[in-house]
Amino acid sequence: MPDHTSWFTYLLALPNFRALWAMFNHYGCVNAEGQQTAMEAGGLCADGTAAQELPNHFSYPANTPVTLEYTTIALFVVLLIAGFVLVTRGRIARTSEAVVPEGSLTVASFTENFVETFYDLLADVLGKKEARHFLPIIGTCALLIFFSNALGLIPGFAPPTSNFNVTLACGLVIFFATHYYGLKHQGVAYLKHFVGPMPALAPLMLPLEIISHLVRPLSLAIRLCVNLFVDHMVVSVFTGLAFLLVPVPIMVLGVLVVVLQTYVFCLLATIYFQLAIDHGDDHGHDAHAEHGHAAHEHA
Repeated sequence: MPDHTSWFTYLLALPNFRALWAMFNHYGCVNAEGQQTAMEAGGLCADGTAAQELPNHFSYPANTPVTLEYTTIALFVVLLIAGFVLVTRGRIARTSEAVVPEGSLTVASFTENFVETFYDLLADVLGKKEARHFLPIIGTCALLIFFSNALGLIPGFAPPTSNFNVTLACGLVIFFATHYYGLKHQGVAYLKHFVGPMPALAPLMLPLEIISHLVRPLSLAIRLCVNLFVDHMVVSVFTGLAFLLVPVPIMVLGVLVVVLQTYVFCLLATIYFQLAIDHGDDHGHDAHAEHGHAAHEHA
């Protein structure tokens, strides 16, 4: 299968999706005089016209096609997560079965242990009370990133997290949620984080703090995107060279990358939340130093 393609690439080539593909890739029907004509149903051009790439001034850089490849796979991941959640919820609803742990790895047991792992992470950093409050957003990010990463290990699939647009979206969610919860927990006092401990240091601290906060979503996005892009490329190269046996060690390393990058993203996001809602007591600062050091070691 060619680079940067997956099974969903051929889905977009079907007649019912061809017009949508042409719109996002800025293709249109042009006649012999160079005039653009309307595209027929199914994304076909009329007789006497041909499909050509049109000037595109809405993307950056100019005339860069907008791909639906990673968006389609990301939507597939969302549907996959929804299926896992529905199966797990159905088991929990049967209270007579839910109290007895399952003896083998199933969809429900995997989801329960997965969520419990990140709940424990939140409880260690934020405390049990705040852990329950932040579990929905961190748990959702963890599920989305993990399943997106894991798709890259399956032949014929590309991980959505190897695309910068997807990872930047995840980083921006954490960025805006951080400041929202900071203002919600501390009110206007949250803005004191940006001016430093002394008013005299405000002219120096304010621009530094603003830059450091703006870099956070970029740091989360670039770290995740680059690691998954390189991992998927290495797996693809070795799979292309020898489909049997040779890619196995690389795929084992790929599994470690999948798990580690999911954990690092959620750990850093949790620390950002902790810094936002912290009121500046000594215990909070100790926790920041300890978990911040651990995050940099994992990264």
